[in-house]
Amino acid sequence: MKQFTILISFVALTGCKINTQRLQVSAIQTEPKRMIKVNPETGTTYTFTSRSRVTKRLPYQIFMLSKTAEKLKFRIQGNIYSSGHHINRIRKIRFEKGKQLGNAITLRYFVELQRKPGKENVNVEGYNYTKDEIYEIPHDVKIIKIELYEDRLNDHGPANPTLMTQQRFDFFAKI
Repeated sequence: MKQFTILISFVALTGCKINTQRLQVSAIQTEPKRMIKVNPETGTTYTFTSRSRVTKRLPYQIFMLSKTAEKLKFRIQGNIYSSGHHINRIRKIRFEKGKQLGNAITLRYFVELQRKPGKENVNVEGYNYTKDEIYEIPHDVKIIKIELYEDRLNDHGPANPTLMTQQRFDFFAKI
């Protein structure tokens, strides 16, 4: 009976498929570091604690993973600041398809940030995020422009999304 349950669980796990199009968020960790500073005029030493980053902060970037005749796979990545008494969380990444002008199309992605009350952990400086996307290319499109915006939801005032990065992919046949 024990072997049967192990066999069933193994078959169930091999049939699972990881959804790569999910938003993946990871914390940017820091650690304390003792520093000593000497004042040259008086000769006194000061000791203080500063924080050094352990996890690398991902740059805002859009890059192609693969391309076929009808599909474009690309990755969206970036980071948000969240520290101290300002907790920022990523709610979701929203997609808006722009108008097609001739053989070009614009795809807009909005990272929706939500501010929550409270205090962030002292070892967390922010969050990195990545998301893989698959876009089915229409037959008459040769230029795809992808834009990434940051949209703060519950800030007071008008909603002004900030353009973080943009990438242009040309698919003209090379002669």
